[in-house]
Order: sequence, then C-alpha cells, then structure tokens
Amino acid sequence: MKLILISFLCFITFSKSCFSQTEYIEVNSSILKETRQIKLQLPRNYSSSNKEYPVIVVLDGDYLFEPFAGNADYLSYWEIIPESIVIGINQVGHRMKDGNIDPESGLPSTTGADFFEFIGFEVLKYVDENYRTTPFTIVAGLDYMANLSNFYLLKENPLFNGYINLSPDTDPKLPERLKKKLDKIDTKVWYYLATSEYDIPELKNKAKELDSYLSICNNPNFNYQYEIIEDADHFSFVADAIPKSLISIFSTYGPISDFEYETKFLEARSPANTLEDKYLTIQELYAIEIPIRIVDFLKTAEAIEEKKLWEDYRELSKLAKKQSPNTVLYNYFQGRYFEKIGEPNRAIKEYQAAYGLEKAGYLDSEVLLAKADELKRIYGN
Repeated sequence: MKLILISFLCFITFSKSCFSQTEYIEVNSSILKETRQIKLQLPRNYSSSNKEYPVIVVLDGDYLFEPFAGNADYLSYWEIIPESIVIGINQVGHRMKDGNIDPESGLPSTTGADFFEFIGFEVLKYVDENYRTTPFTIVAGLDYMANLSNFYLLKENPLFNGYINLSPDTDPKLPERLKKKLDKIDTKVWYYLATSEYDIPELKNKAKELDSYLSICNNPNFNYQYEIIEDADHFSFVADAIPKSLISIFSTYGPISDFEYETKFLEARSPANTLEDKYLTIQELYAIEIPIRIVDFLKTAEAIEEKKLWEDYRELSKLAKKQSPNTVLYNYFQGRYFEKIGEPNRAIKEYQAAYGLEKAGYLDSEVLLAKADELKRIYGN
C-alpha cells in the first residue's frame, strides 16, 4: 500500500540545525479510503546528519503527540534516550471507529482492522521510505487506543519493539493472549504499563488485571515495568508517565546510572569490559552505534579506583585511545596505572604527554601536568 501525499506542510521552529522539526502531513490512505493527518517530529540536526533514528508512533496524536515529542526532544538532549523520530496519528472524529474491536473474537474488526493495517502498511512504510530510521520502533496509546496497540504484539512477528500502555481499556481476552505470546517470544520486547491513583475505577482494575498476567512472565526477552502514578487522575498522570515510559524502554541507552554502577560496575571483575559491553548492548538492542561517553569513561574509572583494580586501567586506556584519541583520557588512565603500580617516572611521562590534548570532563592537560609536577616533587625527579 502506498500513501498519496495530498499536501505537505513543514513547520521548522527557528532553525533546522538547532531545533526539532515538526512536519504536518495530510495523506490520502488507500486502506482507510479517506484523508488523515499525521504529525512528525524530526530530531535536532536531522538535516545536517547521516544518522538513523528509532521511531515512536503515538496514537491519539491530536493531544498526545506534543507531550511525547517534547519529552523525546528533552530526554535525548541530555542523552538519556536516543534521538528519535516521533509520529502522531491525529484521530479527532475517528477515534471510536479506529479502535473498533469485535466483542466475540476480541480482535480488531471492520474499521478497527483497517486502522490497524493503516499504521503497519502505510504509516511505517512511508516513514521508512522517506526518513532515516532504525528497525527499533515504539507504539504508545491511552485507554481505548492503548488496547488496540497490543494487537501488534500478538502478530506472528510483532510490529513494534516497545509498547507504552497508559491506562489501557483492555479487551477481556487480551491479558491471557498477551501472556501466552510473551511466554514464548524469542525477540526482545519492552512493555510499559501505567495507571494512576485516581484513575477511572474500571480502567484501573483493568490495568491491575493485565499486570497480574504480565508480571509472572519469566521470559528474559520480555522487559516489563508497571507503575501506579500517585496523586493523579486519568488525564493528569500521563504527564508523569510519558518520560518514565521512555526512560524505561531506553534504560540501557543512558549514561551509567547509580543503580547500574552499584550492581554492575562495582560487582564486575573488569569495569572496563563492563563499559565496553554496555555500548555493544546498546548497538544490539536499539540498532544505534554511539561512541562511549566521557562521563561513562570517568564513572568507570571511579569503579576501578574504588575496587583498586589497577590493571584494569590498561583496558580502559585502550578503549579511550580507540574512542577518544584526541582527549587526555588515554594518558590519564595510563598515568594512573603506572602511578598505582609504583612506576612514577613512567606516570610522569604519560601525564606530560597529554599537553595540548582536548579536555575530557573535569580533566584537561593542566590537571595532568599538575599531577606530573606533584609526582616530581614527591619522588625528587
């Protein structure tokens, strides 16, 4: 199926090179046999880069697109999640027929089945053909449309990698169907489910029932988080749940967290190898290749210092030479290694060799030269 572009309006806030770009696309769907509007936000610097990006599809885009797009932009700015392409499907006047479920089969039916195919065969196809995308995709929905999104997971080959269900108005047959599917699934799936303290009682109960099925799934390929947002009702909880859901799904992507540091880096025989594994995992899970962050190099060095694993500085310095060759990191790690094993002269040479190199976090050539001078003073060199 192919989208026929009726009109294409591109609104770019201030500058293409500095701010996220939002495009409004009117399309004539051959499946729905009507014109529908799609909002699409491109990442900052999209036009000046060659990178590929994950895709986040937001149902009820007429009111959920902006909060998702804003959070995606903000969180990716701080490298908590990757930059992503956000798509909003506007459904004003169409919502009830878009989510139509047959009461007997418990499956998308008539107009609901058409809308289900519209997303899979037309919207995602259009985005993949016209923008630089990775294979990693997420779908998000609230209540009625959250229910519909789950049927993509029931397909033989699930269409999405991540599912954000906000107070889903689930069909009675759905929880058991999802549990059976997830028990056997052999690909990675991320699932975020949330309700609120003062949610609509019927929907809150449905979320709890769904959790009772999903929480007992022991498949290692299933990554699941359930939350009840306190002091919020059916509509206000969404503002809290959106950033939580994105952070949950992209939990491996962000810089080393305190929890990760305590449970992985301080428990590892080699913090340097754990750092390398973290970035290989990011590439494997999200189809994104990024250089090791300076903050993660320095956090790994903290683990080496805390555990006194001085030999591991050699491995960390190799990573630094490969990933950040123009910074002082390689010489700093090498200097710390020689300093700690009792070879001050070699440590002094490494620190001095950092002169003129780029800074890395709180480390610059002046800091390293000062360390060299301190060693000279101590050892009389």
